[in-house]
Amino acid sequence: MSEPTPAGVASSVTSDVLPQGTLDAALGDYAAGQALALTDAERWPTLSHEGFARLASVRGHGAAPLWVHECGDRLDGADHEHLRLVAGDLTSRASLPQAPATSAPPWLASFLARVQRTVPRYRAIARHDGHRERSLADFAPVSREDLRRSIADFVPVDVPLDRVLEGSSSGSTGAAVVVPLHPVSTAAEVVMFRHLAARVGVEWRPAPGRLALANVVDQRAAFTYASMLTALTAVTGQAGAAMARVNLHPSAWRDVADRAAFLSAMDPQVISSSPLALLALVDLGLDLSPIVVFSGATHLTPAARLRVERAWGAPVVDVYGAREAGLVAVDLRGGRAVSEHVVLPRRVYVEILDAAGCPVPDGDRGEVTVTVDDNPYLPLVRYRTGDMAAVRRAPEPDGTVSTTLLGLEGREPLRLLTAAGTWVPSVDATQVIQAYGVAAWHLHQTSDGSVLFAALVPRDDVGRESARDAGLAVERLLGRPVETTPVYCAEDLEGGAKRRFSTDLDTGGGT
Repeated sequence: MSEPTPAGVASSVTSDVLPQGTLDAALGDYAAGQALALTDAERWPTLSHEGFARLASVRGHGAAPLWVHECGDRLDGADHEHLRLVAGDLTSRASLPQAPATSAPPWLASFLARVQRTVPRYRAIARHDGHRERSLADFAPVSREDLRRSIADFVPVDVPLDRVLEGSSSGSTGAAVVVPLHPVSTAAEVVMFRHLAARVGVEWRPAPGRLALANVVDQRAAFTYASMLTALTAVTGQAGAAMARVNLHPSAWRDVADRAAFLSAMDPQVISSSPLALLALVDLGLDLSPIVVFSGATHLTPAARLRVERAWGAPVVDVYGAREAGLVAVDLRGGRAVSEHVVLPRRVYVEILDAAGCPVPDGDRGEVTVTVDDNPYLPLVRYRTGDMAAVRRAPEPDGTVSTTLLGLEGREPLRLLTAAGTWVPSVDATQVIQAYGVAAWHLHQTSDGSVLFAALVPRDDVGRESARDAGLAVERLLGRPVETTPVYCAEDLEGGAKRRFSTDLDTGGGT
């Protein structure tokens, strides 16, 4: 039941359909220029005159999108030197992982002692329960809801806050969380991307006239901006590393034809996006030549990866992480029946927990839970991501241990009810659907047990057959009728973009 509108005050909310290009009143932050606080010189303290000229050329391009935000990396000379050390450390590694062959990495004990001294949530616990050395198991897991309720409880009291960058994490469900970010932690992700590009045989150096990076979204409201990646310049010695965050939605452009004109003219070297936005970009049929593509945010199916690879002839790297935790793991190859995401060489430790918050044996599925010491403003201890996987830890010849997330489900899975009255986890349906080459989908089980299945496939006979065969496979899995609808445009899957499965049934909360 909604609250009544106070007398004499007109409500700004109506039930009318908003016209094309008009945002809901609650999305005012996405209107152009609503949160400007810094000058360009403050956003990029180290940027040269040539760099500012390059930025102006992207911002002022005749087909540029409607920029609604301005954002800089705020890196200084000392930050650049630190990032060069990070890059050198990554380059010296023969492979990606990981941690010494012990139950926990060597940095963990001192990290836990530090958060007890400096993080309000754990300082309060120590005052109540007594100051003593605590192991990881002594810390109760925390959730996204804990951060949403009071992010300040997780920000250390001893860090100066004059360099905080504000990020927003909307997650798969629920309200957005405002995340405090540090400039160096954020820029280190660019350095990691360059390292991962090298791992698939690509050298990422800024090229004249091209965007170094395009971050692509496809949604009604989004922050869009042009920026400069001074971190990339710092580690390559090559100036002119411009980037842009662009929204494919027609409302984000003065003229819908500008979308193709701008992206073709900028021809980004690296594209980062989510699977559905990548497929929407592929559907535009632009003559782009990226050297590498990074996919994240949601599950990348083998079929979607293959479509992107074939469209541009570039390797596709599937990264897993969260705004609040940073990058966690990567699948460099793909193409397996069960995905394998290797945990990255950062100060991150991964556990798999059951619903009660207890660790499960390696190989058993549970919730991916991370302890991260990377962002000075938000150290996380046993943060439950809401994503599901099993873990495999394998000793390497150099004495380290590689940690791999198996069968990562990028959203909390639910259960599907069979005709026999038994439950099967959604990951079982994921595997059979992927086996028939479906790039993306939304599957919904209704209250009577029947299934509605929308499958994103190419607009040809092979695509329609893939959708039909995948639907029949789900019928066989569940013993229930499945109504299959082929979908040919990624934007038509908007309702399932963040959740591939939904249900009207009471699943009992388990998998």
